[in-house]
Amino acid sequence: MMKRIFALLIFQLVAISIFCAGFFPQKKVLKGDATFLVESDLQSKAKPVFNKLVLVVIDALRSDFVFEESKSHFFHLHSLLEQGNAWGFTAFSNPPTVTLPRLKGITTGSTPNFLDAILNVAEGDSSSNLNEQDSWIKQFVNYNKTIRFFGDDTWLKLFPLEFFDEYEGTNSFFVSDFEQVDHNVTRHVPEQLMNQEDWDVLILHYLGLDHIGHKGGSESQFMPAKHQEMDDIIRQIYEHSDDDTLICVMGDHGMNDNGNHGGSSSGETSAAMVLISKKLQNYEMPTQQKLAQLPIKDTNPSYQYLTSIQQVDLVPTLATLFNFPIPKNSVGVIIRETLQLLDDKLLTVKVQENFQQLQSVKRTHIDADEGFENLDAAFQKMRDVQSELMRSATDYNYDFLYLGLGILLVSTMVGMAAGLKQMRFEKPFFIILTISLIVGLSSFGSSFVEEEHQIWWWIATGGVLLSSLYTPDKKSTHLTILICLRIIRGWNNSGQKHFYENTIFEILKRNPIQQWYLNFFTIFSLGLLQGDLLSFLSTMLISMLCFVYKVTWAIVNRETVPDWMYQVALKSCFIITGSVTDDVFEESLVPLARFFFKCLLGSIVVNLGVAKLTSKKSTLNSICTSLTMLLIFQSPSSNIPLFLAYNTLRKSLTTLLVENYGSGSFITSITSLVLQYFTFFHFGGTNSIATVDLSNAYHGVSQNYNIYLVGFMMCLSNFVPPIYWSIFTWRILYNGNQKWNHFSHNKLTFFMFNCISGCALLLACLILRFHLFIWSVFSPKLCYYAAWNIFMNLVIGWILEIPLLLMN
Repeated sequence: MMKRIFALLIFQLVAISIFCAGFFPQKKVLKGDATFLVESDLQSKAKPVFNKLVLVVIDALRSDFVFEESKSHFFHLHSLLEQGNAWGFTAFSNPPTVTLPRLKGITTGSTPNFLDAILNVAEGDSSSNLNEQDSWIKQFVNYNKTIRFFGDDTWLKLFPLEFFDEYEGTNSFFVSDFEQVDHNVTRHVPEQLMNQEDWDVLILHYLGLDHIGHKGGSESQFMPAKHQEMDDIIRQIYEHSDDDTLICVMGDHGMNDNGNHGGSSSGETSAAMVLISKKLQNYEMPTQQKLAQLPIKDTNPSYQYLTSIQQVDLVPTLATLFNFPIPKNSVGVIIRETLQLLDDKLLTVKVQENFQQLQSVKRTHIDADEGFENLDAAFQKMRDVQSELMRSATDYNYDFLYLGLGILLVSTMVGMAAGLKQMRFEKPFFIILTISLIVGLSSFGSSFVEEEHQIWWWIATGGVLLSSLYTPDKKSTHLTILICLRIIRGWNNSGQKHFYENTIFEILKRNPIQQWYLNFFTIFSLGLLQGDLLSFLSTMLISMLCFVYKVTWAIVNRETVPDWMYQVALKSCFIITGSVTDDVFEESLVPLARFFFKCLLGSIVVNLGVAKLTSKKSTLNSICTSLTMLLIFQSPSSNIPLFLAYNTLRKSLTTLLVENYGSGSFITSITSLVLQYFTFFHFGGTNSIATVDLSNAYHGVSQNYNIYLVGFMMCLSNFVPPIYWSIFTWRILYNGNQKWNHFSHNKLTFFMFNCISGCALLLACLILRFHLFIWSVFSPKLCYYAAWNIFMNLVIGWILEIPLLLMN
């Protein structure tokens, strides 16, 4: 039975992989380099408006960070905007709003491929490079311009190194660092400004602001200082530039209030863009900028400040101002306000060039002279074509889509037959079938996908209601369960449509002292509950290390902690590092985390060894406690008290399942399934890439990190609640002689759910492939479904559990 279920799981994963390969194919692009399409002789001889370009990309620079008074600390930039030496825009960043696809859009002018959001974290990936795709970088190289680059090494993955005369990359995913990562860029600036005759294009990509967002959100106390640091860099560059230098300051995307990005909310898609030059004061500033007083006092919830443009509009604008052909795959439209920098004859030609180039991308051929009557009509038609091209979907591989769906359907039917054979039309079969159909059918509605946590709330509370009717003598137990579920539900903002200010998470952030006393009680309560001396001592050791690390982490992030905790952390860090410098806390993080992991592993190994020698029966409980401590270690500090609710809920459910349901393997597995999804969403997770937590993926990892280790840690930190409730079944199902039968029943339950709901999801993606929200809602949901099956079902459910069962 077990071998058959594993084979079915492999078929399921193959089906998902084939479907995803058809759903996320590499995008077809026009190869080769662009040439002038309209009056090429005239354009070739024309003098460019600017001779030098300085591109300053500040990662995750949301529009309000530059333009709104209450959020922005770019004081020098404000003065340039007021004087007319700088023109400001809000640039729409097409989702997925992560760096790699956005850099592709910024340089080629093309719309992103959703798969790039996944490849964004693949350190060694080369499938996303732009060797054969036209871009303004390539056009500058073709025109023998010298380019120098310093910053996010994603650029070095995208473009051949020979494109750059000088370069140095900084790592974009070590989010714990938001100082050195920018200093490594800034230290090159003075030398480059002193030797401007040696280069034509200077690209600087700063990551610190993005890292601050990931660690502390958009309101982080580190933001003002980072704004001022970036503002000072802009000031230095401006003061050393001449009239023929264009400085472009921009964000590659924005961020939401939690500091994350990847989705399609207004904050994530609204990036700032500012064009700066001493030459601009001689021209009329954009209308919206003239009407505004900068910085703007009024908060705009949609983050639309000054003139709104598409981020890809930068590409034809640079081509126009530096007089080279617009890259072949660009869907951008020249920023209209910049046309006044051209003479009248060239202005008309450049608009015709942009119009004709867009038509070539659309693969239609309309004579540019006949395509529009005047400038207004030209821009309206270009915007229409741009909108059409941005809406157009990727070329799907239908053979792969149908094959993947077909394999999954066959696997589902085989799994259903196995389920029927094992459950025999009893209640568990109908419960899992009902849950699977409810979740599966919800996949056809975008709002249901965005608010999936609501579905699991009603499934969880509905299950408690049915259980209370079945076992009316357990009223207090059911009441405890409901109270715990309500606390868990109210802890975080869940879903993507609504934000509540007074969640327990937010209240604790406003009262950090109370939060840390709760954290202290949560962490050490695990050790106090151990039944034997060895388990008690080992658990208390890892509890102490976990607590000291979390306090140290908070101090490094300038969070408030009780004074005595500060002193405990200080003494512990001194013992570990022997350092007495001001950076002792920061220096201690990596060795402290590594010591925790070693002690945790040692504790598990010792407990297993002692159990083998003494036939001790409580080993599984000790291992579960150690793994729970690992999950706490990987959780945000404001979520740690949730484990008190989890433990209370676990004990109540264990009592109920053992005493009233005979430790039934199927009903226990269904309970675990429901709670895995319920707690995942109420821990802060959603079906959006924007809520992927990177901040806890680097514990114990130095700057020379291993992408596979970080990837595993990232999955661990994002699936903390599902792992906890997966472990929950171990104590009930795996202690007796029937552990292998119970293991098979557990995996069959999860397989049935994932197959039935998965078939519905894949069918929804196929039917709704041209839906408006296919890339912002359904595609992320498909990615989560794939990740859940690979990490939770294969890695945790099989690779972790089988060795444990063999040794137990």
